[in-house]
Amino acid sequence: MENFSEKHFGKLIQRTLQAGVFLSLFFFFLGFVLRFSRPLPGAGDVFLRTGILLLALTPAARVAMLIYGYCRTREYHFALAAFTVLGLLLVSALI
Repeated sequence: MENFSEKHFGKLIQRTLQAGVFLSLFFFFLGFVLRFSRPLPGAGDVFLRTGILLLALTPAARVAMLIYGYCRTREYHFALAAFTVLGLLLVSALI
């Protein structure tokens, strides 16, 4: 197993955030195109809602990657703190 440095950890978080933002932008764009071209009624709304959901889930994905990174660097107290934050995000989403 290769050394998991702070640089790798930062790249992991950066890529997670970029993926969430780009995916949500893709679904927003697709939703707007479908909404204004009107090929199917309501099809644009589904993609717009998916974009909103992906944008809302991006911070949770970041916290999940923090848990992974902290476990890889054997910083288990930070991993536990991040796991607690992820649990609080889940509970707040359900309420």
